[in-house]
This record gives sequence, C-alpha cells and structure tokens, in this order.
Amino acid sequence: MSTPFLDNLFSKAYVVGGSPCSGKSTIAEILSAQFGFRYYKADDHESEHMERARPEQQPIMFKYSKMSWNDIWSQAPEKLYLDEITYYYERFPLILDDLKRFDIEHPVILEGAAFLPELSNHFPVKQENIVFMIPTVEFQVQPYSQRPWIQTILNECQDPKQAFANWMQRDEMFGQEVMRQANVNGYQVITVDGPTDIHQQFEMIRSQFKLSEL
Repeated sequence: MSTPFLDNLFSKAYVVGGSPCSGKSTIAEILSAQFGFRYYKADDHESEHMERARPEQQPIMFKYSKMSWNDIWSQAPEKLYLDEITYYYERFPLILDDLKRFDIEHPVILEGAAFLPELSNHFPVKQENIVFMIPTVEFQVQPYSQRPWIQTILNECQDPKQAFANWMQRDEMFGQEVMRQANVNGYQVITVDGPTDIHQQFEMIRSQFKLSEL
C-alpha cells in the first residue's frame, strides 16, 4: 500500500479516526477551518467507493451494496461487526487512490472510521498527529437516536427496534476493537461522553497535535 507519495502525505497528515457519532467530523471541520488544512472526509466518498466495489476484490463491500437496510440490520451484531472490519480493510485501497490526487505541499486532515489504527500504522504518520475518538455506549445511543437519517433507515426495517439494537451493539464492538488497535500501536484514544463538550475535545486534540492558535 505504501508509496513515496503516500508516505510523504501521511508524514504531514493529521488523522482523526474512531467510532461513528463521536464528533470526528466536527473536530476535523474546526481544525480545517482554523488552520487551513485540506480536509478528506472518508464518508463523503463512500457511495463512490461502493459503486467501484467488485466481487473479486471487495466481496464484503460488493455484497452490502446489493443489500436492503432490512437485510443489513436484521443480522446479528457480531456478524455486522466482523463485516464492518473487513469492509474497511477492503475499502482502504480506494481511499488511498483518492489521496494520490492530493496536493502534498500542505498538511491534510484525514477523518473517518475507515482510518483504523492498524491501517494507519502502515504509513509514517507522526504518533502525536493521530487520535481516535470512542463514545461511551450511553453517549453513542443518544446522538444516533436524534439523527433524522437514522430513522429513515430504520423505517425500512421490519423490526426497527431490533435493527437499532443490532446497530448499536455493532458499533460498541467496533469501538472496542479500535481502542484495542490504538493501544497496541501506541495511539491516543479520547473517550467521548456527555460531560465533555466538543470545544473541550477540540482543545485536547489541538494541544496533542501541537497546533498553535491563530
């Protein structure tokens, strides 16, 4: 996966990874606005990546691109979790293809759950320039349940309550795996809960990234 171009890009990059609904995008947007970094949000490219998935190269991605929301969220949480991990490993080369078109003269913010610690560790990103945000179970459920697009998806499921429970359990297991990988590779993990607001999280990450306020 590594190339001189990508090694150069990652050596100047700031990575914000972790679980969904942990505040990653908000933090990355603030960092990008305040410090003029180019911002790569993995979620913005997911639909395109799904369209590019091929059964021979990305079998899990391809399978999920053909499934209904009901088919997806009716699965057992353990199956959802294992597929999610595989999904991100299959997808990462497509993300790297996107990054090959970036201007490497300036630092970039790379944000998304797809930037798993084990995958990021293949590149020379500075250890202090990478952080993973993991919400507590209680905090994770709250923002998810309040997002309109979540309800749109659940409305397509035969048992919305069970589908939501499967979804949350999957994300809990995913967060635990991200934390395990981060600890193994020596990366910083921030636990996101209700009492810590987004401005406090931003200050923690800005300080870790050693970015001076403008």
